[in-house]
Amino acid sequence: MFVSSLAPLACLAVPVVACVDPQQDYTDYSDRTADAHGIPAIPTVDAGEAGPLYAPDAGFMSNDFYMSCLTGNAVGDPTKASLFVAHINYTPASGGGGTLIFGNQVLKEYPTKLSDLAPGGTYYDALPKSGATVNPDGTAHMTYDMTVIPGSANPITGMQLTFSSTILDFHIESESQICANLVGNLIDPIVGQVAGPCIFRLLGSPTADLPTFQLSDFHCP
Repeated sequence: MFVSSLAPLACLAVPVVACVDPQQDYTDYSDRTADAHGIPAIPTVDAGEAGPLYAPDAGFMSNDFYMSCLTGNAVGDPTKASLFVAHINYTPASGGGGTLIFGNQVLKEYPTKLSDLAPGGTYYDALPKSGATVNPDGTAHMTYDMTVIPGSANPITGMQLTFSSTILDFHIESESQICANLVGNLIDPIVGQVAGPCIFRLLGSPTADLPTFQLSDFHCP
């Protein structure tokens, strides 16, 4: 969910090789990693025969979910994941499924606590704000309108990113088994898509230490 256009800086009156052009640097980086901008190749883990998937029967609500999204731009490096503090409110319905209310705010680059919010970041409510339908199999579809991720939260290029829209396709089995597949439509500083899995951990406190994720953790049905 991340880059504002930055005008090239004028050369200082000291001996330098060339002026720095952040926009061109980002474009060059994007060109070099063009094949990695889609969903990253995630190693499969043999967990035996998969059983049917069901939405949870019990409701839960917390502002202390840790959300980590590994998009293709990170080239399979979990330390380059996009990190958020998330609010999740799930209410079950009779007969299966339920309603999901979701919102999040980006954390700063390399945070250690959920309270390490990125300077300039904004809390965004996913749509519909009133809640998305969770199907009996635990799936739910939510979206964002325009969102901005400040450069202070971008461990890949350090530049602000602007998205015209973002999709989150959730799978929820319990408060400890939540994931989503993300697709974001980037419009600045370049136009393109970023995509990848997001995983969640309920920490219970904004001052709890953040867990370390491995590449094999990033998967969603």
